Amino acid sequence: MVSFTCLALCLLFLASAGKAHIAFWHPSMWGFNVTDQTFPYNNRPVAPLAYMNFSQWWFHNHLDYPPHPNDVFELPAGQAAVAELACNKGATTWYNSSEGGDIRDGDWPCPNSPPSQFHTTGIDDVKGCALAIVPESDPSKIQPEDFVIFSVNQTCVWNRFTEFQVPADMPPCPNDKCTCAWFWIHSPDSGSEQMYMNGFQCKVTGSRPGAPALAKPQVARRCGADPEHGVMQATPSNCTVGAKQPLYWLQAQGNNMFEDYMTPPFYNDLYDFKDGAQNNIFVTALRAKARSEDTPVRFSRFWKGSL
Repeated sequence: MVSFTCLALCLLFLASAGKAHIAFWHPSMWGFNVTDQTFPYNNRPVAPLAYMNFSQWWFHNHLDYPPHPNDVFELPAGQAAVAELACNKGATTWYNSSEGGDIRDGDWPCPNSPPSQFHTTGIDDVKGCALAIVPESDPSKIQPEDFVIFSVNQTCVWNRFTEFQVPADMPPCPNDKCTCAWFWIHSPDSGSEQMYMNGFQCKVTGSRPGAPALAKPQVARRCGADPEHGVMQATPSNCTVGAKQPLYWLQAQGNNMFEDYMTPPFYNDLYDFKDGAQNNIFVTALRAKARSEDTPVRFSRFWKGSL
């Protein structure tokens, strides 16, 4: 039997489906031209993901709607990649392929709409979003645990043009093409909870010679201060150090986060996702950590200090 709580949450989610939401927009994305007529349910890129089976939420179920092979989002190593986040394609540079035409409103992501339409009560209530990468161009070969979060913008979603700082040590993509994805989980203060994911083709430009490989990502852990829930001090010892996976949450299958509905995980300090480039995601960072933690200290019988 479906519990009353579960039923209530599901109904709340369905009620929110008609509201505006946010997506990453670029011709390099899977589902760039998906409309509300493409699927028997609302599966536009902006549609939220909640209580879905794996095939429905993974890449937003858009893998059958791939981008043109030559449409690739560039990630300049050591610089900012600028993404466009909006409630409608018509609010972006690519309005000419939108059903409603040009509705752009400067840097505002949801034209003629209050911030509640992208699930926030204001700039102080945004919780951050992230970009992740896999050094593989074929999405059929990718598993959720392969994605590495490489950049976080903690004031996302607030601006249409959103900067994501790319680590200077990012290695080049095999055959000049990787697979990336945008992820977002918003505050529970404005609208029903859900997860967002949009996948896209990407490549790293300007990599330095000898750039280190990405480390194997681990599941992030809640370790930051959380005053809203009575946790006034951070617990750094509980943080996942180094490369981290995206936060897969609130789905019927495939979660790696199991937090309560009203205590969602976020791409910010709460899970040790620092604002900007994630510079500790490489195998070199792991080696440095291993040297500092695992190298035994040798003592001399004649000398009280370490050798």
